[in-house]
Amino acid sequence: MKRFQHIVEYSALIVFASIVRLFPLSFARFCARLLADFVFFIIPIRKKVVFKNLSDSFGSEKTTGELNKIAHNTYRQFAMTMIELIYFPKFDEAKLNKLAKIENIEIIEAALKIGRGAVFVGAHFCNWELMGAVVTRHYPLTFIVGEQKNILVDNLLNSYRLKMGVKIVPLKVSLRGVAKALKANESVAIVSDQDAHEDGVFVDFFGRPASTPKGAAVFALRFDCPLIMGHIFRAGSAFRIKFDLVPKPDETLPEEEQVRQYTAAYTKILENYIRQYPDHWFWMHKRWKTKQKGIEMATGLC
Repeated sequence: MKRFQHIVEYSALIVFASIVRLFPLSFARFCARLLADFVFFIIPIRKKVVFKNLSDSFGSEKTTGELNKIAHNTYRQFAMTMIELIYFPKFDEAKLNKLAKIENIEIIEAALKIGRGAVFVGAHFCNWELMGAVVTRHYPLTFIVGEQKNILVDNLLNSYRLKMGVKIVPLKVSLRGVAKALKANESVAIVSDQDAHEDGVFVDFFGRPASTPKGAAVFALRFDCPLIMGHIFRAGSAFRIKFDLVPKPDETLPEEEQVRQYTAAYTKILENYIRQYPDHWFWMHKRWKTKQKGIEMATGLC
């Protein structure tokens, strides 16, 4: 039964994507915003989760009206991001160069001059997939990706990434692929902003302990390479991309604490950008679902 459901979902996505790509991207974005409005106002999918996350994060900093506007725009941003992903097969290098600009590519250049590659850590922030596609036009990039429940849809999404020149390494077998890329002085990228359950490291995120994936910090420490955080911002019909070099933790500390400090450092960078562009982040996720159980929360860089 599940196999049949996956085939139906995959077929529907193929048909939908084929139809959407018949129209200009601007029109598709307009339709995406209309669809987001319909979902937000008529079918409140995860709306309670969004409002709880926003109210718990901003508290009295913002009015109910401001939180409602952020929530509404969050749905619109996500809908446009998904539509833009569908257009990947139509994006050539000229289109990408026109669509997105990197503001400080010197951050990457300086990191790669060291000769040990670099670990990019990102978030579900604006069009994170497009950021990877743009970066790989300048430097070889390997994505560490988790597997979707629907393997057919998962393969389709990976085919979009591969067409853009991004290499793929499954999360479950990532160590070997990461080692190979970094030893070749290339970069690896991992999205690291969702609940990591009991396997994560607890760091402060909007004033609350959040279980956070520690893979990016572990890789950067193990292979002694720079850790860079990337963000992409929507600027009208185009985008701008900015990178931040994550400060290294105190090397005299135990490895576990170094991982915690590194993770806390890039999580703080993410929080700062979310505060500036609150509608760019994926508030629909239950980010604080896992509760801390006797684990000391990172404080040094939070």
